[in-house]
Amino acid sequence: MDIKDIKAIYKFLRETDIVEFEVEGADGKLRLKRGTAAGALQQPVFEAPSPAPAPGSAQEIKKEEAEKVKAENIKVVTSPMVGTFYRSPSPEASSFVELGSIVKSGQTLCIIEAMKLMNEVECEFNGKVVQILVDNGQPVEYGEPLFHVEVSR
Repeated sequence: MDIKDIKAIYKFLRETDIVEFEVEGADGKLRLKRGTAAGALQQPVFEAPSPAPAPGSAQEIKKEEAEKVKAENIKVVTSPMVGTFYRSPSPEASSFVELGSIVKSGQTLCIIEAMKLMNEVECEFNGKVVQILVDNGQPVEYGEPLFHVEVSR
């Protein structure tokens, strides 16, 4: 799909009551959403880079806190993808780890659900969980800090 086609779809969308339009082809997927008074938002799903966090936003503050905590024996476990954070494998099951839990390399810390797929996040080192930064069921971004782990020596 070239820019001429995208402009034609955008013009059509602007002249109708349609709020969201999505088309998928061999060369990718395009989703257009019409906003409120601010106008329309054009977002190619396969090309859109993630925006930098706005100054003072919660995401930026968490990243700054994570950088401050990066002492020589504290490691930050970050989200490998965008999705929903879960501390346990099911709602009635106990959490994979709690505050103060001793963890080993390869041990599952949490699950990130992305597009109905459950992806386990494993610890890459031995240590002790000293901080859990995300609440259960909360959406997370790629690279967002999830845990602080004090590494065993």
